Amino acid sequence: MYKVLIADDEVLDLEGMRMFIPWTELGLEVVAAVNNGFDAYEVLKEKKIDILVTDVHMPSMSGLELARKAQETDGCGDLRVIFVSGYQDFHYVKQALSLRAYSYVLKPMDDAELVEALVQVKKELDQETRHLEEERQWRDAFLKSPSGRRQAAEAVPGDKGKHTKLIQEMIVYMKEHLHRSLTLKEVADRFSFSPNYLGSMFKEETGTGFSEYVIAMRMEKAGQLLKDPKVKIYEVADLVGYRYMPYFSRQFKETFGMTPIEFRRQH
Repeated sequence: MYKVLIADDEVLDLEGMRMFIPWTELGLEVVAAVNNGFDAYEVLKEKKIDILVTDVHMPSMSGLELARKAQETDGCGDLRVIFVSGYQDFHYVKQALSLRAYSYVLKPMDDAELVEALVQVKKELDQETRHLEEERQWRDAFLKSPSGRRQAAEAVPGDKGKHTKLIQEMIVYMKEHLHRSLTLKEVADRFSFSPNYLGSMFKEETGTGFSEYVIAMRMEKAGQLLKDPKVKIYEVADLVGYRYMPYFSRQFKETFGMTPIEFRRQH
């Protein structure tokens, strides 16, 4: 079951969420329900939390500040945040979106609205877990060592292949578009080939599948960007094409054997 932390300084709202949301039926477990941001932050540091449901307005440490601190905390890279608030103010919504909030639920809260947000979060977590499992086999082999990552990210096809120039142009295009969604179909359309044919040609020239190559390039660039302390971790994720911090953090750790924060500290 995925672990949930609830934070709300209004006791009735806190207890209402804890008691009346069908957590177990949703496949979720409430690890803690606290009434301030400081206690919530301590829980986040001590336990692996998958979903944080927090009020935006709490004394001393607001839910927004709590989410900001969580982003820079080891072990919280894959945290999903759902904000609840009694304020329908675009300023707060904008801040929540800048913190990559998963959802923003207004008070007085409709239980069904929060349940729907939780269902969608769990569905995304399930899909991500399956996707990671599917990729684990090739990733363990292909990205086993730094030299393997470098080979995938930097190698230029040799002159022996008859399609070398085309593949080189593809790689340049891929490098220039790492910040956005990059699919084989899109690249194939760009170069006027069928995806199957171009994918086969690419693997023949590079010895690596298209998707594996793109991931290796993204991770290599992420490693370079993280060496600049002025670039925030969530900005690095965005610059290399990851719209969800959790997926970026897990992919990075699978590749480098450490979280983005740990990598930055060592470089």
